[in-house]
Amino acid sequence: MKYINSILEAIGKTPLLKLNKLGSGIEANVFVKLEYLNPSGSYKDRMALAMVESAERGDTWNGKKLSPGGTVVEASAGNTAPAVALVCAAKGYKSKLFLYRYYFAKEVDARFKIVQAYGPQVEVSSDPEAYLPEDLLADFVEKHKDLPHVIAAKRDCCLEEERNQNTVWVDQIYNNANYRGQTEIGREIADQLDGKVDAIGCSASSGASLYGMCLAMRERGIKPEMVFGVVPGGSEEYIEMEKSEGKRGDFRISRLKKDVAKAMGLEKWVTEKSILEQLIDDGYPDVFFRVSDEEARNMANRLCSEEGIYCGMSSGANVAIALKIASRMKKGQNVVTLIVDRRDRYLSEYPNDKYVV
Repeated sequence: MKYINSILEAIGKTPLLKLNKLGSGIEANVFVKLEYLNPSGSYKDRMALAMVESAERGDTWNGKKLSPGGTVVEASAGNTAPAVALVCAAKGYKSKLFLYRYYFAKEVDARFKIVQAYGPQVEVSSDPEAYLPEDLLADFVEKHKDLPHVIAAKRDCCLEEERNQNTVWVDQIYNNANYRGQTEIGREIADQLDGKVDAIGCSASSGASLYGMCLAMRERGIKPEMVFGVVPGGSEEYIEMEKSEGKRGDFRISRLKKDVAKAMGLEKWVTEKSILEQLIDDGYPDVFFRVSDEEARNMANRLCSEEGIYCGMSSGANVAIALKIASRMKKGQNVVTLIVDRRDRYLSEYPNDKYVV
């Protein structure tokens, strides 16, 4: 008999698919790692498992250890929340997830329903006004309307941890277990392509997936010609660059997140080094690309209708850039990116699905 004893054993070991229809007419090969086949529907399962197991060991930023009967808390745009809830359900922990307030313009939201199914406590995050005076909030909203909501949700998590002894905030943006848990993606890709990886990259917000893959390539002695990162158009709270394509020296990390975090009293995000900062300081990526909602949505639609891949907008953005890079490469070279999640979590936005990371 062959079976598994826990859903957690189904995380990882995802297939690598060569795009044939979308890649037709391009001499280089484009491969996609089907991370949407993880149990909760996204690549975040890998990092959720790594972060919870790290908390069990007490390997956390403040040394706090997750004990039996404890609670894991995190804030999420939609993929991390079900991943954390799934891992906690399988391991017997409680979880409390804050979903960003700016998503909930409609009464029924797909993200909310998906997360609820795993049995955690789910809340919409605080209004930024809870942490910022009106004039300062208006200034930050003018620079980026959604970022104060994101930081407010993180502040909710921080306070939740402070107030409850057996609660651990896993904080994916600053938790090194995040990228350590995703190095296995790179190892699997290396094995699946017998080490022949000529270009590799994906969307980057925390930077953990990209960093994990890069570290795995380095570990295996593989040196791709190009490592690429992808960000949404209008996401200058992550990466600032003048054009839609920026090589090293042409892009930089925005200070805006730290400025908002400081104003809201989220000191951890001011004093610690984020994964994205570590990624760039370590020499990755070679180039960042900015992709619009429309471009990401159109490619996601094509992946569904032409390749049978039921994926979301980040995946569409990843593939749009992978195809662009492949068109610049030679016959037989291999370009790899990720299909990061299923499309079900975007249904509330249809037909104006947004590319967020």
